[in-house]
Amino acid sequence: MQIISIEPLPASKKRRRITLDTRESFVLYAGEIRKHPELKEGAFLSDDDYQEICERILLPRAKKRTLHLLEKQDRTRADVIMKLTQGGYPIEIAEAAADYAASYGYIDDRRYAANFIYFHQEKKSRRRLKQDLLRKGISADVIDECLDEAELTSEEDKIQELLVKKHYDPKTASVKDRAKLVRFLLGRGYDYEQIKTMM
Repeated sequence: MQIISIEPLPASKKRRRITLDTRESFVLYAGEIRKHPELKEGAFLSDDDYQEICERILLPRAKKRTLHLLEKQDRTRADVIMKLTQGGYPIEIAEAAADYAASYGYIDDRRYAANFIYFHQEKKSRRRLKQDLLRKGISADVIDECLDEAELTSEEDKIQELLVKKHYDPKTASVKDRAKLVRFLLGRGYDYEQIKTMM
């Protein structure tokens, strides 16, 4: 692998992004680069040297960063991997760090999905819950299992509760008020036909 460039990161004086001809890149501190004379623009980096950098520097740092990300909030595996790759870690290092955290139970997509459903089930439809969790990188199978296990209020009951909360009266509501309420309920993920029936 050839080193195409070694560039300072915009927000850091000490960190450098090393880009390889394979389009992969990784970030090291300037002091770490000085300790590895083979890390120069235009030079070739052997597979062994690259693996050593990954195992001795990048992976331990990625594991530590992962634990730091999980200190303040629960995250999905996909979210942790995205944060790490945005921070300059190669994808295989990000995945290995996420697997490390998952092996200790710090990352658990099933737990995340169950908690998300529990806390948002009164405000969102089943379809909206699933869409939100899919966006967070959780597999459809895990989401479906968690939704089936949750004791969800029926969609009709939820719509009825929201209509009462919004002081909807079919006898006095204007066309504009109805349209606004329909948009609100659609935004929560409820089916148009169900909304129309309940209104």
